[in-house]
Amino acid sequence: MKENNNTTNTINAGGMSIKVTVTPMKEQEGCLKANASIILNDVFKVTGIRIGISQKGNVFVSMPDYKTGRLDDNGKDVYQDIAYPVTRQFRQELYDEIVREFNTVMEQEEV
Repeated sequence: MKENNNTTNTINAGGMSIKVTVTPMKEQEGCLKANASIILNDVFKVTGIRIGISQKGNVFVSMPDYKTGRLDDNGKDVYQDIAYPVTRQFRQELYDEIVREFNTVMEQEEV
């Protein structure tokens, strides 16, 4: 099994060029399996995107965030997104491409 296999794929969404890079985590314990980054129009990069698999087996994408220092009503930490898609359509296109690239990387890991 290969380790730290990065792949990059470029798509166009809404007239914007998006390069998606996925890097599997060395230690894949728990639900988190890989990190991703995107480059928009070759001029703006977003890192800290996490990809995981839920307990039900669904792949999910988590945008970069930070702990606010506040607690919710149940006493759990509150997190705030740093960067995120604004429209539902762009979110779906972006997440679909990140998941597609994740699946490609994970298939290569198994070879």
